[in-house]
Amino acid sequence: MLAKGGIIVYPTETLYGIGTDPFAPGNPTGHIAQLKRRPLTQPFIFLIPDPRFLEENMIPLSTVARELMHHFWPGPLTLILEVPPSSPLTPIAHKGSIAVRVSPHPFVRALFNHRRFPLISTSANLSGSPEETARDPGKIQEIFGNQIDLFVMEGYKPNTLPSSLLDVRGAVPIMVR
Repeated sequence: MLAKGGIIVYPTETLYGIGTDPFAPGNPTGHIAQLKRRPLTQPFIFLIPDPRFLEENMIPLSTVARELMHHFWPGPLTLILEVPPSSPLTPIAHKGSIAVRVSPHPFVRALFNHRRFPLISTSANLSGSPEETARDPGKIQEIFGNQIDLFVMEGYKPNTLPSSLLDVRGAVPIMVR
């Protein structure tokens, strides 16, 4: 379903996410932006199977990036990395960069055991609305209803925050969120 551009709502270790295969036909990234009422100029975060995925897709990793991945992945740390024009990930990069993380959530891990691809990971709420919405399966279904092809729910996610976002493109990492 994801390979055909299907949209899913799924649990992560932080909030519920809305996602799809960004390389699927039919502009699924644009569809998710439209669902969330989010500007296309705002980049998405991608979940990846493991750090090796970056090397397989020709993303150069600094020593700092490797150390952060080693200590905090899988987990709620998103890293912003440069994407060279020669990388297969260039079509989904935003202004030459990509924001990625490795989730420890069992559903996400099981999904990646079946297929190695980046998965769009944006909170399951309308752009600009409270994060609280992305914790509550009932509210998520109320907002998005039949616009989602598959809901994978595990109940309310109390006391969770979005992932930290760290830009490691330069010599000194910069905390974005």
